[in-house]
Amino acid sequence: MDSLLKKALLPGKILLSSLLIYLALRQIGLSKIASELKTADLNWLLLAIGLFLFSHLLGSLQWRTLLKGEGVVLPWFRVAEYYFVGLFFNNFLISSMGGDVFRMVDVHRASGQRAAAVSTVFLDRFAGLFVMFSMAILSWPWLSAQRAAGPRMQFFMIVMLVGWMAATVILFSRRAAKPLAWVLKRILPERFAKTIKEIYIQIHSFGRRPALLVRVLMLALVVQTSRIMTHYLLARAMGVDLNPLVFLVIIPIIALSASLPVSLGGLGVREGLGVILFGKFGVAAESAYSIEFLAYLVAIFTALPGGVLFMFRRRRDNRQP
Repeated sequence: MDSLLKKALLPGKILLSSLLIYLALRQIGLSKIASELKTADLNWLLLAIGLFLFSHLLGSLQWRTLLKGEGVVLPWFRVAEYYFVGLFFNNFLISSMGGDVFRMVDVHRASGQRAAAVSTVFLDRFAGLFVMFSMAILSWPWLSAQRAAGPRMQFFMIVMLVGWMAATVILFSRRAAKPLAWVLKRILPERFAKTIKEIYIQIHSFGRRPALLVRVLMLALVVQTSRIMTHYLLARAMGVDLNPLVFLVIIPIIALSASLPVSLGGLGVREGLGVILFGKFGVAAESAYSIEFLAYLVAIFTALPGGVLFMFRRRRDNRQP
């Protein structure tokens, strides 16, 4: 059923991304964007790539902290390998969550703990989204004061706030989760319902360990800030010199919007929203589009080591009797 739903949604995602890219190219002009990309400063571009790679390495440390908190002790280089393989498949599979499945499977094979494998990957994602969402909400008054958030953006932020609060309450409040548990128990086979219960118990216990919570959120803050500042470095590569605080405000909103499962990996949404929001601060449309498109390319490029690691792993596994 889930597979059929994904197949049904895929054409819609491809269509929306294609439509958004077409509209942007038609309005801005392909030649302008191409000309803008040709002027990119290589030094700033290399700094952006280096910072994004650093964020991945720190992200693997964040995930390892969660694994240790659940009693799964693995060498950091092994966790980093799993993390990069997951990044590769997140960027090169149609689904932006496909790499997370690889991470879960790898940890389950290495530790034998299925619930810990699923819960830590989920919490790793949750911590990053929580930090990004917090930045977006905190930026709301500032955006309103700058008249950079119109009625549609205000409505989007309200919907996002309500949805995020509801999801957090369900995850970390057993009382609020009881109705959902009742439904799942009746529609899922007993074996799956039991596994989901084990995973939920581990996720719920995370909120009861403040020391672990603080460590993970601090790491997530550095990881997400590094990724946001990558956009700043890419803007400098395009000759755009804005206050770095602008990026701390704009990029979380773009990243959260691009993460919604309505497009192909956020393609089209990311660039289009970048044009709108950066435009509020006087950035030309072709420059804003180029900054966000370069950010997409940097994400793809820095995920490539995961593909190399995966190929070496397959060769190593094939050699074993």
